[in-house]
Amino acid sequence: MWNYVGIVRTNKRLTRALHRIHLLRDEVHEFYSNFRVSNNLIELRNLLQVAELIVLSAMARQESRGLHYSKDYPFLADEAVPTVLEPSNYYSLLDSHHGQHDDKHHHAHSHSE
Repeated sequence: MWNYVGIVRTNKRLTRALHRIHLLRDEVHEFYSNFRVSNNLIELRNLLQVAELIVLSAMARQESRGLHYSKDYPFLADEAVPTVLEPSNYYSLLDSHHGQHDDKHHHAHSHSE
């Protein structure tokens, strides 16, 4: 996360971070399906979900505001708009869409939408 989602951000690095998070998430889900679930595995799953939400929030904010600077959006927007995220539900074992990384399952949008 530090290398891709630090204080100075770019769309390219955020996209790479999200891709790596999804790879790790897939591995964790495979462990859930094939091995005994441990506290460490649950903690890793939770950390990956938080990481995904941070990246999606950063991708939705098309400005530089506060501590975080975007090389792709170097200016402050005229009005601050909260970012509202919907988590992807992180592999409910009942989820038939497991492993599909498309916009139907990962939503980030501005509060004003």
